[in-house]
Amino acid sequence: MSRYRQHLPRLGGLGVAAALLVGGALGPPIGGVDGTVRTVLTVFAATLVLWITKPVPYAVSSVLCVALLHALGTVPTFADAASGFASTLVFFFVVLLLVGRSVANVGLDDWVAARLVAARDTPRRSVRRLSVMVLLLAFVLPSGLARGVTFMPIIDRINASFGAPADSQFRRLAYYLIGHLNPMASLALMTGGSMAVATAELVNASVRPLTWVEWALYMAPPTVLLFASCTVLGARYYDVPGDVPAGAATGADTDPEGDDPTLEALGRNQKLVLGGLGGAIVMWVVGSFVGIPTLVPAVLIVVLFSLPGVGVLDASDVRAINWGIVFLVGAMLSLLDVMRAVGAFDLVVEAFGAVVPSGAPDFVVVAVVFAVAVLVRGTFSSVSASFVVLFPVVLEGLSTTDVTPLYVSFGLTTILMAATFLPFNNPAVLVAYDRGPLDATDVFRLGLLTLAVAVGVVVLSWTVYWPFVDRAVAI
Repeated sequence: MSRYRQHLPRLGGLGVAAALLVGGALGPPIGGVDGTVRTVLTVFAATLVLWITKPVPYAVSSVLCVALLHALGTVPTFADAASGFASTLVFFFVVLLLVGRSVANVGLDDWVAARLVAARDTPRRSVRRLSVMVLLLAFVLPSGLARGVTFMPIIDRINASFGAPADSQFRRLAYYLIGHLNPMASLALMTGGSMAVATAELVNASVRPLTWVEWALYMAPPTVLLFASCTVLGARYYDVPGDVPAGAATGADTDPEGDDPTLEALGRNQKLVLGGLGGAIVMWVVGSFVGIPTLVPAVLIVVLFSLPGVGVLDASDVRAINWGIVFLVGAMLSLLDVMRAVGAFDLVVEAFGAVVPSGAPDFVVVAVVFAVAVLVRGTFSSVSASFVVLFPVVLEGLSTTDVTPLYVSFGLTTILMAATFLPFNNPAVLVAYDRGPLDATDVFRLGLLTLAVAVGVVVLSWTVYWPFVDRAVAI
């Protein structure tokens, strides 16, 4: 009986999705909405329920969505129903995931972490060193989860060297860093992770073209400020000691060139991957000025790493990609194309007008819309998936205001990334919760702390910093 009970939420989601489809196809019109618009909105609602409750894998529900769009006659051809899969965003997701696997495959992340993060001096100094390295590694390893898994054993080793218990204040703060804050560091660069890539590509498609350098100008300083502020507040919250207990070993007592294999010199493949990443970054910077598509450098280094005789990437890495998220992105983009084509977004704008107080100032409208987005975000286990779903809706809903769409994009991605109240809301937080000393209450409280700081950083950036960048870019 308990076996069936654990599947009840998923089965319930499947039932709700089926009821929405049947009701949308056979039920009476609601609010005067009928015809193709009603069919598209029905498919959207049913698919959204499937993505949130996950009774079937993302890939299955995404393929079903595309098939329904075609089978129910919302578009003339199947190619129109699957148009989102031709987006560069889908391919960028794939190559970026492969780039992340290449770094992990050669152990470059472990090498960097072990070289520059060690248990020396005091817990407080180790936290500072750890925070700097988590932030720096975000510039070369585009996966918050991979970075988190890399640092977990190092954190545990440092904690043990202090003779501290498993639930020490140092270890709690360190797991907050690699769980909640580590994924946020990915927002500093357009190629820093899946969330940044999704935001950049959707901005390019819906707002205006955005270069790699422009992204860094707009997002790197706010991201660093957010990361540093949360680290300082977290340190005050946990009151990490500034000294080492008597008799505890420290990194200063160990030989930095000891037997640890991660402290050996860089190997051939590690140098190759490091050089490839450096070359890609140079191409992204140069491409911002000469018009090289952002996808091209990532594809080139993936091809390089896959060549015979190199062997950094192989078929097993392609199979290990999270194809569910890739399919979800393609299906959502397809849905958006169809919704735009049939005029379904007009209803979205009307719905926002009904929810937001009439005549309210723009900042109140933005606050209400972002608050609703945070609540919806809490139902998703993937922040990238939640952004892909919410961004077009929010952008259309705010289209009747005078707010700058680019600021909406940056503000929404920052706040959604910060809104992690439950362990399952973010894979990095889930792994940190599973392996570390934080319980569900800690995750919730730290999520509130991170979100509060993120809101402050977004307000400051929206009113002061981003307008300054606008003026600088325009010169």
